[in-house]
Amino acid sequence: DVPFSTEIFGRVGDSYRLLRNSFRILLGNLADFESAKDAVPTEKRPALDRYILAKLAALSQGVREAYEAYNFPAVYHGLNRFLSVELSAFYIDACKDRIYCDAENDPGRRSAQTTMHEILDTLVRLAAPVLAFTAEEAWENLTAKKQGSIHLQTFREVNLPPGWNPEEEARWEKLLAMRSKVNEALEKERQAKRIGKSLEAEILVEGGGLSSEDGGLLEEICLVSHLEIKPGAGEVTVKVAPARGTRCARCWKHEESVGQNKEHPELCERCAWVAQETAA
Repeated sequence: DVPFSTEIFGRVGDSYRLLRNSFRILLGNLADFESAKDAVPTEKRPALDRYILAKLAALSQGVREAYEAYNFPAVYHGLNRFLSVELSAFYIDACKDRIYCDAENDPGRRSAQTTMHEILDTLVRLAAPVLAFTAEEAWENLTAKKQGSIHLQTFREVNLPPGWNPEEEARWEKLLAMRSKVNEALEKERQAKRIGKSLEAEILVEGGGLSSEDGGLLEEICLVSHLEIKPGAGEVTVKVAPARGTRCARCWKHEESVGQNKEHPELCERCAWVAQETAA
């Protein structure tokens, strides 16, 4: 017996839209990307990109094993979890600043695009046996029909990124746990109406076993304007304050450099430089 109901169909429909919209977002972010000339080697990519590649490798192995065992529910749940937890709600959000605000050929932006290209290439292949038409459409847009049908391709071999080891995995566990604590503190400030969006905040984190060098990465994945870490092994404290400086009209970060560029007084230093380079 196979159960079915309006509620079950609704959940499956939501999962399908999540996958289709993820394909669309990734394709949109790759509009100006050509793998042959723009790709960044894995070893030169930032920590966030290497993290998502490690998660992609685990997904690829799990889904391929599920196909070998004809365990199609495991394929569905594996893809759905990766899309909802790792990709849509985390990686794509954290990469928006690099994708939309860095200069066109900035190494950080090209690194994010290289990673998104690999993610999309892998996901389309993994989804093809159970989503024939959607996978075919996404593949045609990704390859401009140069490589033939998706159903004539093989699954990609996805390896763990160089340098990914138990120590790096433990570091990310700490970072993600701290991200959850920061998000909880931000939500309390929102409810108290002391801040609106997360970019209106700056964060001071004390304790938690992270180093001060992790501050920039935690700032990126928490989507705040500024974040500082004071190392320590004691109890974790997260302090939230309104971000210093003025909001940049382009990236929406609050920066003290806004107003210093005479040609672009509404932009921060980074965005003013990008605007000038683009105009040139």
